[in-house]
Amino acid sequence: EKEHLHPLPANKFEACKLVSCQVNKTSLITVETNQYSVPCRYVGQAVWVKIFVDQVIVVAQNQVIAQHPRSYERNQMITVLDHYLEALLKKPRAIRDAHAFQSSDIPDVFRRFHHKMREEEGANGDRKFIRLLLLHREIGMENLTKALIQAEKTQVYRYEVVHELIQRLTNNDVTIDKLPIENTPLSLLDYKIQKSSISQYGQLTGGQ
Repeated sequence: EKEHLHPLPANKFEACKLVSCQVNKTSLITVETNQYSVPCRYVGQAVWVKIFVDQVIVVAQNQVIAQHPRSYERNQMITVLDHYLEALLKKPRAIRDAHAFQSSDIPDVFRRFHHKMREEEGANGDRKFIRLLLLHREIGMENLTKALIQAEKTQVYRYEVVHELIQRLTNNDVTIDKLPIENTPLSLLDYKIQKSSISQYGQLTGGQ
């Protein structure tokens, strides 16, 4: 019988239902009775949705743009904060009531830190906090959470403080290798930096 059977397909069969959806103005698609978020840059576009038994995968231009656990409840809204960050940069006050920011997936320290930044700097605090949220794309949510917890202990709720802590967290494992003497060019071995003379500054000011 094997001689008459066709070879197995190269790609595994996806046991899912494929439907087309339109992304609404709040960056949501509707699957059955539930709504799922996608990145805000896809607002107004048509996307394909693969509905699996346990997850919902959204595809646009042959790229996966969002992935959510499938909800079997009715009239639920499932959102991811990262999908809205670019839109929130334009309207920073909206972070205060954003559905995705109230998710249990967001550590409490984020909401506490944002509250303090908003108290101290108002709308500018909202904007700086969103810039902090964007950093998770570079350093990961775990490192960003650690930095916020450390900054909270100092009771200084500023973007610059968190950014400095992030630099320490992400550079702790960086080691600087010294150039062995035998590999150092001879011209560098005798190189010395001349110390600055205060009298040179006096020349600039005319001796005053």
